[in-house]
Amino acid sequence: MAYQATILNVMIASPSDVAEERQLIRDAIYEWNAIHSKQFGVMLNPVGWENNVAPQMGSRPQEIINKRILNNSDILLAIFWTRLGTETGEYVSGTVEEIYKHCENNKLTSIYISKKSYPDNIDLEQLQLLRDQTQIWLKEGLLDFYDNHSLFKQKIKDHLSLHIQHNEYIQTIINELNSNDTPIETSTKQTIEPSDEMIQLIINAGEAESEIQFISGIDCTNLYAGALKLNLDTPRKIATWKSTLHELETLGLIQDEYDGKLFSLTQQGWKAFDQLKEQQQEK
Repeated sequence: MAYQATILNVMIASPSDVAEERQLIRDAIYEWNAIHSKQFGVMLNPVGWENNVAPQMGSRPQEIINKRILNNSDILLAIFWTRLGTETGEYVSGTVEEIYKHCENNKLTSIYISKKSYPDNIDLEQLQLLRDQTQIWLKEGLLDFYDNHSLFKQKIKDHLSLHIQHNEYIQTIINELNSNDTPIETSTKQTIEPSDEMIQLIINAGEAESEIQFISGIDCTNLYAGALKLNLDTPRKIATWKSTLHELETLGLIQDEYDGKLFSLTQQGWKAFDQLKEQQQEK
């Protein structure tokens, strides 16, 4: 049965050494949506630089990320392990800049630090920078430490439920939107901008009036949507397009027809297709 939900953008922030945790957070968010979205009237939309930022010149790289996703995010989940990150020109690292700018706007920010065993090729300078920054953060708020991926994923889901129920910033957003009779697609009153991959899937499926097929085998993984036929021959490609399907499903633009292998456009998906076609004709 259809229901209305407030969409909150969740930015996943981190240096480069916690790629696995970044995906675990995305998976945790999708699982949280499946279980709790209707109950709380909230849909969480994970965003990050790897999927939601396109190449662009004319400004500091971190400033581009800030404008593209940080400013429109309601929740920021930051993860660290052995690195603090790369200096941005204004802050000691990009992730640190994201954290402080997010906090400046009184938005919900959670920091998780891994206590797993360190790799052999650890950058000792980066580790010391992280340790120094951790001591600063311990005086500014409550951090969470973990050493197990399974428990970490469960923590994310549990903490999201606590935040949705009790965080003052989130509750203010929900209450304001619930008192507004006009549907709003995001808490920042801005339409979520689709990635290039999302656009390709919607356009190709819509033009052919076909389903989207995601076929994973022992030797290969393929993605089909109308005229779009992709051989996903690397783990990065598989992760990118699998994440794209998850995001489209989270936004209610496609629905899973068969165990993550077959998807179809929803009514909202067809509306998005019509809008994208109109935009293409205007260019």
